[in-house]
Order: sequence, then structure tokens, then C-alpha cells
Amino acid sequence: MAIDLSGSWKFKEDFSFGKDEGVAELNQEANDITGVLSFTEIIEGEEAFEVRCQLKGTISDHEITLNVVEYEIVSSSEPIEYYPETREGIVNVNGQIVGSSEDEQGVCGVFVLERM
Repeated sequence: MAIDLSGSWKFKEDFSFGKDEGVAELNQEANDITGVLSFTEIIEGEEAFEVRCQLKGTISDHEITLNVVEYEIVSSSEPIEYYPETREGIVNVNGQIVGSSEDEQGVCGVFVLERM
């Protein structure tokens, strides 16, 4: 049975300095995935900010890679530095996408995407 990841997903990610929470809209055509990930980033000791990322990735069997190809800071009360991530994961038996991320500074995290 082929996997179709198209649709709306709830997104959560934990990393060494904080966490992200938001939603993703994914579109899948064959093995190619595109989409938009919108989330609030909460870093310990700093004010939260919102980010919207354009995603491009692939799926092979149950393994998925998602790369941020473009991003926009949607709201922030102060200037911030945001470093795009690459996310790699699997589609597990519960239909979740789970995996790890690493940004351009080498900060790593773990994430879960669940269908809404």
C-alpha cells in the first residue's frame, strides 16, 4: 500500500534550547513532497516568534526528508536570527512522521507530525 502524506499535520519539535509547535500542509506527488510549515518557536529566556517555511522533500519507502527552501519570520517583536532545518524521519506504524532535525548551526532536535 502506497503512503500518501498529502494533508494537514500537527507539528511538535523539541530541541536543546526550546520547542516548536505548529501545523504543516503537505502535498505529495509520487515521491516528491512540497508544503508549508507554520510554527511558533519558543526558546528558553526569549520571546516566542512565528515562522512560515516552504518545504521540499522526498519519501522513499517509509523514509522522509524535508528541507526548508525558503522562510519568513511572520511575527517577532525584536530582530531574530533563524536557521533553517533539514528534517529526516520515518512514517511509523501509527501514521506519524517522527524523526530528527538539524539546523545550519548544528542544533539538533526531534519532531513529530500527526495528522489533524
